[in-house]
Amino acid sequence: MMSPLNSPEQRGFSLIESVIAIALIGTALIISSALLNSLVSSSDRLRAHTEMLREIEAAVEMMRAGFVPLESGTLSSAGSNDRFPDLRVTAIVEKQDAPGLYLVILRAECSIRRNLLSRRLTTQVWRE
Repeated sequence: MMSPLNSPEQRGFSLIESVIAIALIGTALIISSALLNSLVSSSDRLRAHTEMLREIEAAVEMMRAGFVPLESGTLSSAGSNDRFPDLRVTAIVEKQDAPGLYLVILRAECSIRRNLLSRRLTTQVWRE
C-alpha cells in the first residue's frame, strides 16, 4: 500500500529542488546583469573615443585650412559637445627647422564613468 506522501496524485517540486532552481536563476541574473553593464560601459568608451577622434581630426583640418592659429593651447573647451560635455582638445605647436613647418600634437580628453580617456595625434602642418 502506498503512503499518502508518495501517491501519484501528489506531483510537484520538493523544497530543495525549488531552492536550487531559485539559486540557479539568481546566479544567471547576476551574471547577465554584469555582462550587460560591461557591454554598456564598452559602448560608452567606444563612443567617447570616436568623438575624441572626430574632434582631433576637425582641429587638424581647421589648422591646415588656417581657421585656427598655429598656437599651443585649448582648442575646444568643456560644454561644447552635448554628448560629452567635458571633452577638451588641447594643442602643442612647435616650429620646426624647415620654413613654414610646424609640429602639432593634439590631445583629446574626456571622462566616462569616472574614468579619464584620452586620444593623442601627432602631425605636421605646413603654412606658407
